[in-house]
Amino acid sequence: MTKARRFITLLFTIVIAQLAVSQSIIAFQESGLQSAFNRAKAEKKPVMLWCYTTWCPHCKYMKSQVFTNSSVAEYYNKTFICVAQDIEKGEGIELNKVVKLNSFPTFIFYDPNGKIMYRMEGEFIPAVFITEGKNALISKKQLPYLKEQFEKDVSNSTNCFDYLRALKKGGMDFSSVVTTYFATKTDKQLLSEVNWRIFTNGVTDFNSREFQFVISHQKEYASIASPARVNRKLKYEVKSLLSPLVEATDTINYRTKRELAAQIHSFATDSLIFTYDMQIDELTHNWNGYCKTGLQSTEIYVWNNHTQLSDIATNFLKNVSDPKALSQAVHWAERSLTLDRSYDNYLLCAKLYKQLHNPSAATKLAKNAKELAAKSGWEGVEAQQLLQELDR
Repeated sequence: MTKARRFITLLFTIVIAQLAVSQSIIAFQESGLQSAFNRAKAEKKPVMLWCYTTWCPHCKYMKSQVFTNSSVAEYYNKTFICVAQDIEKGEGIELNKVVKLNSFPTFIFYDPNGKIMYRMEGEFIPAVFITEGKNALISKKQLPYLKEQFEKDVSNSTNCFDYLRALKKGGMDFSSVVTTYFATKTDKQLLSEVNWRIFTNGVTDFNSREFQFVISHQKEYASIASPARVNRKLKYEVKSLLSPLVEATDTINYRTKRELAAQIHSFATDSLIFTYDMQIDELTHNWNGYCKTGLQSTEIYVWNNHTQLSDIATNFLKNVSDPKALSQAVHWAERSLTLDRSYDNYLLCAKLYKQLHNPSAATKLAKNAKELAAKSGWEGVEAQQLLQELDR
């Protein structure tokens, strides 16, 4: 074989190998979005921009499990100019001021001229990721078309819902779309299946006319949708409203927002508010408030939840000294024991009775705890220690 032929053979082998690699992983370029648009115009291809961060677990999943899928790589490499951008570095910082990302990863599909056609956020399995890539090329599913259709008739429920879903999928602001649409509807018209779907997907403001209307017409919406769907939506919004404030121990804003959530007056949301009330008082060591709320509402909202019953009784044991309150805590602990005859629950009841100066009841329960531990192959050290204390 001549040197020329060997060189050609080697070059052919390298090209084949590179093609094989290119089809086994998405070939992202990181030379910037403008460079991608220049290439897109030349190759007459749309652009797919992957916005990521180095700390995002969903981004890491997509990179290791999806972009390396051969079918995904083949489709995306053939169809798009693919660009990767760390949104916290370089051009990504300025880009984020324009695209306003809420979560990662986010995928933005552009035409060659830089117009956004489609957008989606989150992680996807390979088959769905390919389907979404195909959806991005269907004109009737693209954002410009959906926007145009909505603006032709802002009272059209189908156009509103389709545009809302597309905006929501991409993590984009949809509040003005929903507000504009509902402004065309009378109160009577709000009571429909399609308007329930638009509400549940697009309304989060407790003070809005639509939210207040749903609060006032829960039974009617339960018959249109279902009680479970209504409860699920209302619980989700209460959780979204209050949970961040509890985690931040922001008691001032929590009390203000709590009043909004309490307007709903359903068992599902009231029980959630009770849980948050107890959590924020525990986190801020407001044991007087914790005791008051617990005495008023524990049996109403968590009577069949052995975990919450034992947690509340434990906090009473550690932080409340009033004998009447502790007697109530024993009642909750015994209920928890009825629901779950565990070592911890036997021990909790025993400790509460000891605190209430009832050694005989405490001893009996501590012995039960020790026996249960022995049957389970545990040492039961804490039960043994408690028995020794009671025997003094």
